[in-house]
Amino acid sequence: MSFLAAILPGGVADPGMPVPIEIEVMEAVHQATVYRLQYDLILDAGDLPLLLESRLAPEADIAIQVPDGDDTVVLVKGPVTAQRISVLHGVAGSRVDVLGADYSVVMDRENKAKIWPGPTDSSAVQAVLAAQSGMTLIPDVQATSAQHTEDKHALVQRETDLQFIRRLANRNGYWFWLSYELGPLGAVNAHFKAPPANEAPQVELRLNVPDANVESVEIDWDVERPASLALAQLDLGTRQAIEVTVDSSGVSGLAENSLADVAPALRQSHFAVPVDDSGDLNARGQGALLYSDWFVQVRVSANVSVLKKVVRAHSVVQLTGAGSRHSGKYLVWSVNHRITDGEHIMDIELVRNGWN
Repeated sequence: MSFLAAILPGGVADPGMPVPIEIEVMEAVHQATVYRLQYDLILDAGDLPLLLESRLAPEADIAIQVPDGDDTVVLVKGPVTAQRISVLHGVAGSRVDVLGADYSVVMDRENKAKIWPGPTDSSAVQAVLAAQSGMTLIPDVQATSAQHTEDKHALVQRETDLQFIRRLANRNGYWFWLSYELGPLGAVNAHFKAPPANEAPQVELRLNVPDANVESVEIDWDVERPASLALAQLDLGTRQAIEVTVDSSGVSGLAENSLADVAPALRQSHFAVPVDDSGDLNARGQGALLYSDWFVQVRVSANVSVLKKVVRAHSVVQLTGAGSRHSGKYLVWSVNHRITDGEHIMDIELVRNGWN
């Protein structure tokens, strides 16, 4: 079998590692990256030895590495979390799916109660990442400015570390995800930052041109969503009102015309959140708009053998040949990788907060 992926137990090549018949890796914004390894079950001396395999046991550490042009990339690394087993009489056709996820699931196992004394959101995230036991996370943390003090609105954690970090990411208009170095497979990068809309595209998806590398795309747009927010709060020290109107999520660089340009009729939501200054209130508004901002979605399927590149969630791609309005830069919202004997198919979802 010529497999387009390496299954690395503990991040290390092992010639004895069982080879699956199919691999699926699903990565998406706001979600842990999960994987599925499917195996045929074989009867040996009256037993099913694959079900006893220690390298596929609970919490066994697995990395999945694939070719990426002239290089390689680690799609996911993390523990085995479950198995789905189907045993048929006579065993022929019996299968087992080995399920796992990236290290973010390890951060989601223990609820905690803590008051963070006066830091910014980003400094709290730095501290949480540094305190993770059993793994070393390399922080890629974008600074936030709002301060939290115990005599006003303290920064309180009453959830798991993962839920806490994702909450702080959401209210600052940031994303949180993990990625892996191409060198030592133990190196895990923890990204806490705004969507990388201003970065150069990593891949070009082309159709309706001589050197096309995808066959078709599906495009949806929906403008019935908030395009602005009116926010209010009371300063607990001065008893003065803090009021902010937010007209943008702050994510720019993907297209010429925003949602407010495309659909100028008023679409506004109102809410109050516990903050101590207008800067924090503005950040909360931008974070809230980030959920409704992606009014253009594109779905496309691509074969790595044709594309010559692996597409990753949380990155930027260029779409060419979809007309002047919808061609251009997009953020990758999700990728479902399906890898079998000699083939690596990617089902990709792209998002954009405007058009040309």
